[in-house]
Amino acid sequence: MPQMTPQEQKLNDFLVGVFNDILRLEEASLRQSCGNLSVTELHVLDAVSHCAPQCGMADIAAALKVTAGTATVAVKTLEQKGYVVRTRHEKDKRRVTVALTDAAQAVLAHHEAFHTGLVRAVAHGLPAPELDALSAALSRLHDYFRTL
Repeated sequence: MPQMTPQEQKLNDFLVGVFNDILRLEEASLRQSCGNLSVTELHVLDAVSHCAPQCGMADIAAALKVTAGTATVAVKTLEQKGYVVRTRHEKDKRRVTVALTDAAQAVLAHHEAFHTGLVRAVAHGLPAPELDALSAALSRLHDYFRTL
């Protein structure tokens, strides 16, 4: 495989560094609000919040881009921790809907505040034209990653 150009190496270092920095900050924030959840579990809760009130395992799996089995295991763990409630459909017992508990709502509110603070801190240090350019570049980057 060919070597990366210096510009490609710089972009690689940036992407890896930013990903790791955000993950580290997210984990620290999560420990502060709720020590018994992983970032992955938090993302499951977020997926449930976006498909509520009738959120099924297939919806969660699709949102997370994982198998239904993986989603089921994650939801079962979250139910044991008190963050979701699973309910079987009255007529079709194979179907299960998932709802967030008050504890999950509180964790998600804290997590949203974390993201708001992070974005505001980044945006505060940039003049409007640079913020617009950054937003446009990141939008194109996100579009690319969604195609993979």
